[in-house]
Amino acid sequence: MSTIELRWREREIGGAQTPRKFLDFVIDGESFYEKMGGEISPLGWFVPEQNQIAVNRFLLIESPDFPDNRRNIYVCPECGDLGCGAVSAVIEEIEGRIVWRDFGYENNYDGNVLFEDYREIGPFSFEKEEYAVAIKQAEEKK
Repeated sequence: MSTIELRWREREIGGAQTPRKFLDFVIDGESFYEKMGGEISPLGWFVPEQNQIAVNRFLLIESPDFPDNRRNIYVCPECGDLGCGAVSAVIEEIEGRIVWRDFGYENNYDGNVLFEDYREIGPFSFEKEEYAVAIKQAEEKK
């Protein structure tokens, strides 16, 4: 079983990029931001309504935002638009666990998922109650 927590993080920037403070996923003690190559989680920096939708998407309350039960995990740090591209994964409940698997990079207009750069990541299995407690912290950390 893997562990998950949320930690505040600041985006590493250069040039005309927007500074951004966001909630990073720390899985088994390692920052996911450092593995994902520039995108940031959708938690902690959107307007409250969008933050809540993101929380609910991770809790499997809100519908997936990509086909095939795929949900965004890391998005464009400038605007959060899925058209810019996002790191996504299948997130599902299996026998009292929440599983993140099949990581890839995709957008919301061409139907392609690029898996190659993410083959070594996951799958991760979290105890459902501990996972929910961790994700719900994004509701409080604004």
